[in-house]
Amino acid sequence: MTNDQNAENAHPSKDKSTWSRLHLWQMQPVRDVLVGLGIFAIFLVGQKISVVTVPLLLAILLAYLFEPVIGWSMKKFNLTRRTSVISIIALVIVGVILPAIIAASYGIAQTITFGQGILTNIETVQQAQQIPDIAEANKFLSDHDCGGAWIMIHDSIRGAESDNSAIGQSLAGINDWIIDNKDQVALTLTNVGIETVNRTLSLMGAVFGLGFMGFLAAFFFFFVATEWVGVKGFGAELLPDKNRDRIIELLTKFDAVISGFIRGRLTIAFIQSIIFSIGFFLIGVPGAFILGPAVAILSIVPYLALIGVPIAVTLLWLEAYTGLRGELYWIIGAPTILYFFGQAIDDYVLTPMIQGKSTGMDTPTILFASLAGGALFGVFGLLIAIPIAACVKILIQEVFWPKFNDWAEGRCADPLPIDR
Repeated sequence: MTNDQNAENAHPSKDKSTWSRLHLWQMQPVRDVLVGLGIFAIFLVGQKISVVTVPLLLAILLAYLFEPVIGWSMKKFNLTRRTSVISIIALVIVGVILPAIIAASYGIAQTITFGQGILTNIETVQQAQQIPDIAEANKFLSDHDCGGAWIMIHDSIRGAESDNSAIGQSLAGINDWIIDNKDQVALTLTNVGIETVNRTLSLMGAVFGLGFMGFLAAFFFFFVATEWVGVKGFGAELLPDKNRDRIIELLTKFDAVISGFIRGRLTIAFIQSIIFSIGFFLIGVPGAFILGPAVAILSIVPYLALIGVPIAVTLLWLEAYTGLRGELYWIIGAPTILYFFGQAIDDYVLTPMIQGKSTGMDTPTILFASLAGGALFGVFGLLIAIPIAACVKILIQEVFWPKFNDWAEGRCADPLPIDR
């Protein structure tokens, strides 16, 4: 028997008659393509029925996050798993959701009032421009509760209009156009009012949809959390027998990283939202209960909450308080001090106590992973970038690097041969 015949017997898949008797899904290249298409189809279908899949995935995530709390309450108070899950749902509704709804409602109302005040101040500044004497115009602004910021804006506009610069001529042209087209401006304002009503109705529909998805998430969470042991057992049965112990070891390390980060950072963000909301409210920032949670969410990424400082400064300046809150050092200093206070609480109290070093990564790596994930997938990418980066680091340290090191030192063959 020749060498070619021996090779053909050793690899019967190369025999044309053998290939002709195979089904398509038995061919490895075709199977790989079908698996990829199947995964893509799952994501596509999941997106189409997101009204169900999003609450279900959220319920699974919440069951994963609350599992330690459920286990602790079962041991501490001798509760059944079902009773423990019901108690957690009730506590979250009473202690988190209801206060959040009240705070958000107050923040929205405060934001709307602030926006209406801005429009009123703009109209007052336009009226003051019709008064020839600047001193009388400034007194008119003061009598209509327009603070230093709006007086400064009025003086800047008045100074621009008094010369023949391009800015002054443009402002004068805008004023003349508004006077000559009063009817059209009134019609535009009416249309804006109608659009505002339509947007309000759309917002109400979105709020109802969000509430319905929240109900579905709580509904799914109850069943997933009560059967979490069975869910983990089902997942373990799907693991292949080959290298099963090694896979479980790696999954355990992944779990420690992901659970530590998600539980830790979400807990820290929740505490930070309370700190920043109360802080912004005390220093007088409009919409404090909207800006506070937004800054807390940004604090998930190291030092990204710094974006809230210029926003708070601008809002304070436009609010044009009188007295201490209207002083420049308060407008700039109060939000800055609040940010550094919140950051210090995060760095030296919350992170060491709650999260520790669960990700095992330094700050530059975390910042790079966060920015990369945000650039690729937005807010969702910000949330998953650090855990994924930590898991990739574990794979490199535990799987790839030892094999590469052995190959580099000549103790084994190429771990990724091209000709194989």
